[in-house]
Amino acid sequence: METALLATERPALQHFLSISLLLLLLCSCVRTLAQQENPKRPLGSFAAGWTYLYADEGAGERESINGWFLRPSVNVGKGFNLFLSNTNYYGANRKGSLNSHALTLGVGHTIFATPHVKPSLFAESGDVRSSNAGSIVNQFAFATGFGLTIPLSKHVDLALTPAEYVFLYPKGDPRNDFNAKVGFSFPFGRR
Repeated sequence: METALLATERPALQHFLSISLLLLLLCSCVRTLAQQENPKRPLGSFAAGWTYLYADEGAGERESINGWFLRPSVNVGKGFNLFLSNTNYYGANRKGSLNSHALTLGVGHTIFATPHVKPSLFAESGDVRSSNAGSIVNQFAFATGFGLTIPLSKHVDLALTPAEYVFLYPKGDPRNDFNAKVGFSFPFGRR
C-alpha cells in the first residue's frame, strides 16, 4: 500500500518541481529585463548653461538680459529632486548697466518620463539682488515652470527650460518676468 501511494505522489511532486523551476526561471528573466529597462538612477546632477530673461523693470518698461546659471540637484525619490539655483544676468537699460544675481532653493518633479525625454515641473523661491546704475535692491523671488531633460549619453544630458514664470517683489512693487534656459546636465553617482 505504501509503494502505491509513493508511486502516485511521485509524478505530482515531479510536476510541482518542474513548474516551480520554470516559474523561478521566468521570474529571473523578468527581473533581468526590468533591471535593463530601469538602470540605476543617478543620485543627482549638476547643470550649467545660458539663460535669457525678459525682465519687468516697473512702470511698463521691460528689458531683455542674458546670463548663465548653475544648478546642482539631488534626487530624493519617486521622481522628486531638490535643487539650488544660482542665476546671473547682465545687460543695460536707459539708466545704465544692469545686473541681477538670484539664489533660490526649489523642488522639481519628473512627469511622463520616457527613455528619450524627461519632462519636469518645478517651483523655487529665494533672493534676487539687482543692481542698476549703482542702485542695489534685494527682493523676494518665486519661480515656477517646466523643463525637459534629453539624455545625450550616459554622462551628459541636454537641459532645457522653455518656460519659467518669475514673480519678484522689490520694495512693494510686484514684477512679472519670463525666463528660458538651455544648458547641459551632468548626472553623478548611482543608486
